[in-house]
Amino acid sequence: MEESAKQVNPVELRSGHLEIIGETAAKLLLFQKGWNPYSRFLDVDKVDLILRRNRNNITEYREIQVKYRKLFKPDKPSRWDAKLFSATAWYTADVNEFASHREGFFVMFIFGHPNREIEKDVLIFPSRDLHEIIQRCPLHKKQGNQSVLYISKSCTDSSWYVRLTRKKFDQIDNNNCIELKKYLNNFSILD
Repeated sequence: MEESAKQVNPVELRSGHLEIIGETAAKLLLFQKGWNPYSRFLDVDKVDLILRRNRNNITEYREIQVKYRKLFKPDKPSRWDAKLFSATAWYTADVNEFASHREGFFVMFIFGHPNREIEKDVLIFPSRDLHEIIQRCPLHKKQGNQSVLYISKSCTDSSWYVRLTRKKFDQIDNNNCIELKKYLNNFSILD
């Protein structure tokens, strides 16, 4: 076999499209929280799932875009970020991707580990909040109209952060990271 040929993991061949895995995990989590999730087969207005529930005889709806992201662990313990973060996922977004704020529109991040295990933590953002975070993130080196979100889990506790810089730093603070505590597993944000 040529060295340049890519080795394919047999599990990856059976796993299906990763977005489908993320949406399926999101459906299960949202159903457990009292919502009836429905897939939207045409990705119109960035909506992957429509949620419905009946509360106090009033039908409520929410729209969800699901982002499935792989988590990567720092490959060498000596790397500077290995001292601060146990895993990182990244997401490249157009700076105006969520500029039109619709009430009831949320973005849910589902994370998967390299061994295909789904991370127990999820992040749920109102579209307005995610737009504001994207505006603070570093721009993509080659595509100036896109920001890169480096979403990292802390080594010391279960906190999640978005990094605001690509540069090295020794400690986590408000100048280099945004803490995501209010979005972490916060299904009540959908209320």
